[in-house]
Order: sequence, then C-alpha cells, then structure tokens
Amino acid sequence: MQVTVKLFATLRKYAKKTDTGICNCELKNDSTVESVLHYLKIPKNIPIILLLNGQQTNRDVRLHDGDTLNVFPPIAGG
Repeated sequence: MQVTVKLFATLRKYAKKTDTGICNCELKNDSTVESVLHYLKIPKNIPIILLLNGQQTNRDVRLHDGDTLNVFPPIAGG
C-alpha cells in the first residue's frame, strides 16, 4: 500500500530523498503510524502531533492504502 507522509517545520529533515517534507511510502498492508515513524527514523523521544486524513491520531493506528499522515512538532507562541 502507498501512504503520503507530510512532515512540517523541524521534522522535514526526516523526509527521505526530498526537501519538500512530503514523501510517498510504500508499506506492508498491516503497517501502523509507528512503523512509518520508524521507517523515517524519527526518534521516539521527539514530541510530535499526528493527523491521519485530517483527524488527530496516535502511533498504534493501522494505515490504509491512500492515507495521508501529517506530522507536526508541537507549536507554541503568543
């Protein structure tokens, strides 16, 4: 299955072979959000916000063909 991953801000450096922060990952059918993060070598200790197809999600959710996963660092400001 194919999943589009969009990495934002400081996480863009983990995108494979692209500087846009967007990568298409070819994954096994039973893959989870965690398996994508592992594939991209995003350390577990980095705080992140995950959106799957526009809805907040967590690391153990199973992915489906055509899904879009957005990965953001926490943002603060004022």
